Amino acid sequence: MNTQRRHAVWDWNGTLLDDNEARLLAVNESLAAIGQTPITLPQYRDTYCVPVPRFYARLLGRPLTVTEWRTADDTYQAVYHEHLPQSGHLMSGARQALLSWIARGGTQSLLSLHSHTRLLTELSQHGIGTLLRAAEGRRGPTGGTKSAAMHRHVQALGIPREHVVAIGDSADDALAAEQAGIAVVLYTGGSHSETALAATGAPIAHTLAEAVDMALGTPAKTRPRAQAGAAA
Repeated sequence: MNTQRRHAVWDWNGTLLDDNEARLLAVNESLAAIGQTPITLPQYRDTYCVPVPRFYARLLGRPLTVTEWRTADDTYQAVYHEHLPQSGHLMSGARQALLSWIARGGTQSLLSLHSHTRLLTELSQHGIGTLLRAAEGRRGPTGGTKSAAMHRHVQALGIPREHVVAIGDSADDALAAEQAGIAVVLYTGGSHSETALAATGAPIAHTLAEAVDMALGTPAKTRPRAQAGAAA
């Protein structure tokens, strides 16, 4: 293993978990609940961003009212969690990527904006929880970003930041890594189009195996050039 990189912080939704189908269905149901038209998966991947209210604002061309946001979020959460068990599965090569990182002498953890309780349940269901040193999900309200949680997560690891790399699928992952002072590799199979990811300036991988290789081989001094609110 590259001595500069010995711990990976993985993202869950859109990185290790392929939940694009459940996400799109939930988004379109939430849009219908506030009187808006549905979108396609390419539209979703070109537009999605966090905080999530900003994503809806991009779609509507205006900010949501407080009532609209509550309706949209409540609908999204209900529909997403109803359909995830049938449509969600590990990304192609996810288990192999985790095992590859371990085989090369590294440790790994997971940080997600997914509900913490649901996250632990899903990791157990997919049989990969034991491959992780730690797994943390969202414990507060929905609609936030990952930056503060990433900062805390990296601090708690007790590993020098130059030895840590994040692997995710979004501009928010890039921004969170940048603000935490760690490197990042972004995977194109999740919530963002490749064009949206390229705008961050972060290294981009088209498979999770490639993401592992890039995480090990990219010089540790590399930092993403993500901007707050970058396209998702």
